[in-house]
Amino acid sequence: MSRFSMQQVRATYKVRDSWWTVLLVDPVAGRLVRVAAGRAWITPNRLTITAFLLGMGSAAAFLTGQPGWLIVGALLYHVGFTIDCIDGKLARLTGSGSVFGGWLDFFLDRIRVMICVIALFAGQFLQTDNAGFLFAAIAVVFLALFGYVNGAETDKARASLARRAGDPVDDEALLDTAAGPAGGLAGQVRRWLHQRRIRFNLVSGIEFEMAVLVVAPLVVAATAPAGLFWVTGVAGLALVAFEAALIARFWLAARRADAEPTDQPPAPAPVGRQPTAPDEDAAAGHASTRPSGPIMS
Repeated sequence: MSRFSMQQVRATYKVRDSWWTVLLVDPVAGRLVRVAAGRAWITPNRLTITAFLLGMGSAAAFLTGQPGWLIVGALLYHVGFTIDCIDGKLARLTGSGSVFGGWLDFFLDRIRVMICVIALFAGQFLQTDNAGFLFAAIAVVFLALFGYVNGAETDKARASLARRAGDPVDDEALLDTAAGPAGGLAGQVRRWLHQRRIRFNLVSGIEFEMAVLVVAPLVVAATAPAGLFWVTGVAGLALVAFEAALIARFWLAARRADAEPTDQPPAPAPVGRQPTAPDEDAAAGHASTRPSGPIMS
């Protein structure tokens, strides 16, 4: 029996996270963290490597281009993503994180995504001889990197704004407030999402990653190879739109913060709390699953 309660496990969750992680991953990952915490042989680094190996199995399935194997690949990828979300929670819960573990998580996450994207589109190219899949793969890799880098840098910057305001805990709520009040339906939706830990940025790098590597293979298996273009195209446009909105919100928040007098030095982060960094991405996320200081998220 685990020595940790679910309340302690939930304390390792991010204040705000992607809706895919909150709704489809955390309900399972949280319970698996309790199980893993009671077994010394399960470590964050081993979970990271396990998630990577599952990703390689997913890539092999994608490369066949066959409908049945596309379904297997999508399932393997989601299972691997869930395990990748567990490693950071376990590290925070048990204090077993390390600098190397954070780097390993970051590095293998990026490699896993790139290999799986290339394998998925290459598999469809081999099936159809349509060079459009190769060009689409390049675009998807670019968008995945764009979503991760933008999310990572924005997370760092808004955490800095939050510390300047003396509230380093809920930096996304501060970003919304600093950008100006949002009344009406938008404000109600934002509050509803925040009450459930869901970020207002509904299509980030994580959702794009899941759309391409989980949803799209299932659509192709059920319909035709062209479904890959449709799913990734819609997800890509949504990613660009939401990331542009995120940049605009950050610009408004930064401009407003810079205009305010700073009579006092920035408030330090509470003892024992790691600054918010990109998610179990930044990729992120990654997911989901971005490294934060010496631990993995």
